[in-house]
Order: sequence, then C-alpha cells, then structure tokens
Amino acid sequence: MPRWIGFLGSWALLVLALGLASFAVAGEAINIRDLRRLDRVGVIDRMIAERMGDKAGELRETAARKSAQVNALQAKLQTVAQQTEDVPDTGQTIIVSTAENKVYVRQGGRTIFEAVASTGKGTTLAIDGRTLVFDTPIGKLRVVSKEENPQWVPPDWHYVEQARKNGMRVVRLNPGQSIDASTGEPARKADTGVWSWFGGSSGSSRVMRVRGDTVVVDEGGVERELPPGQLIVAGDAVVIPPVDTKQRHFDKVLGRYRLNLGDGYAIHGTQETAKLGQSVSHGCVRLGDEDIARLYETAHVGDAVIIY
Repeated sequence: MPRWIGFLGSWALLVLALGLASFAVAGEAINIRDLRRLDRVGVIDRMIAERMGDKAGELRETAARKSAQVNALQAKLQTVAQQTEDVPDTGQTIIVSTAENKVYVRQGGRTIFEAVASTGKGTTLAIDGRTLVFDTPIGKLRVVSKEENPQWVPPDWHYVEQARKNGMRVVRLNPGQSIDASTGEPARKADTGVWSWFGGSSGSSRVMRVRGDTVVVDEGGVERELPPGQLIVAGDAVVIPPVDTKQRHFDKVLGRYRLNLGDGYAIHGTQETAKLGQSVSHGCVRLGDEDIARLYETAHVGDAVIIY
C-alpha cells in the first residue's frame, strides 16, 4: 500500500473522531441549556407565587373545580346517552333540556312542541343529617299520571327552607298536641288553684291545636280555623302542620295541570312565570299556563320523558 493512502486513512479517522466529539459537545450544550431554561421557569413560577400570594392557589383551585364540573357533565351526558339508546324516534317523546331550560315533544321524528321552562336550581339543604339536592333528575322517566287542578302538599323541607330564609326556627304540630300561638312553645295549662279565682291564670291564652282535618287557634274557649294553604307562624317559629290537614294543601301553586313523573317529580304550571327560562325550581319542571295546557293535551300516560 502506498504511504500516502495510509496517511489519508489516518486523516479521515481523525476528522470522524472530531465530528463525533463536536456532536457530543453540542448535545451536552443543549442539555445544559434545557436545564437552565427549567431553572428559569422554576424561578418565574416562584416569583409569580410570591407576588400573587393566595391568588395563585385560588386560580389553581378554580381551574380544578371547573375541570371537575366539565368531567361530571360529560359523564352525565354519557349516562343519558346509554339510558336513551332504546328510545325510538318514531314514537312520542317529551324531552327536557336542563341546560336550555326548555321542553320539547318529538313525534314521528318531528318536533311538535317547544316551550321555555324552569328546572332545578341545584342548591342543597341539610336537614337532620341528610343533604337534599334540589336538582331535576337526569335520565329516562315516564309520565305515570295526569292531573287537573293539582294541590301542592309541601314536604317538610319547604318549611325548613322558609324558616332559615327568615332567621326563624321550626316547630312541628302533631295531633293531640298544643302549642302557644304567640310564642311557638308548648302550651301550658291554665292554673286551677286559688290564683285562678283572681284572674291570675298563667296558662297560654292563645293555643294552637289540630281539630280533625284542620288547625285551629283557641282564644279563651273560642276556636278559629286558620286559612288553608298558608304558612303558619307562631312567634319566631314556622309551624309544620300534619300532612292530612287543610293547612298543608296549597291551591294554584302548581297551575292547572300536572304530569307526574314519579318520586315526587313532575312537569306542571307555575305562579312564578317571570322566572321561566331560569334554573330556580326544587327539581320539578315548570311551564307557563298556556304551554302546560298544550302539553297536557298532547301528552299521554306512558310517554317517555328524556331529561338531560
């Protein structure tokens, strides 16, 4: 082999080695730059945290909460989709959109009814160790019955909610019991001793009690029936009357028509027409007078009701 060929081969190997070394140095330089960038990002994060204080944590919590809400909504929609897969589009279906606060009726693939509604407000109320959520149920239900001129029998939570709004307490009036109509405390029996001869009775002068299917106030032996369908107040207390009394039944609150969906939920009319289009109910779906009348005529017992 000529000597010059060997020299060229040695030179080529030297050039190749230098090239590999330069790549290694460049790679190391890139790694060093990346580390320095990460250090600068960390410094910037610490500066932001120091300047914003608790606000940075609040922003992170808000972002996490919004993300959780989005995930919950996606899960809810997925559940509804699974529950409604077997509902044919050829029959009549009542559809409630809680996001839009609207009610639709689909018949034979066409929308034949559309109206603005009010749905559940989503608030909570803690009573006796339980937490009630006032939300419209999501999923597939059915019209189980139709009712004209329905009466509203308020659950206990209605009285608790009203009392808390006004900074009052709640007392329950049961059959066979009496309460002082002026204070809401248990009624005291009048003195029957010698002091009663001089008008010194220390008993309750106005006594509230249940008489048959109604609530009365006894004032010195004269009984007066309280008006039906009105909140009863005794002193600083809201009184919960028995379910089977007239005072526990409210007329016209639910409008002229109601479609019962089961478990206490329904589509019905409302006196609060100014709030239609808002999420303000305790779980039921509210419609205006004309709309609930049209829906009542259109709907049949057994119709599917899809709420999402």
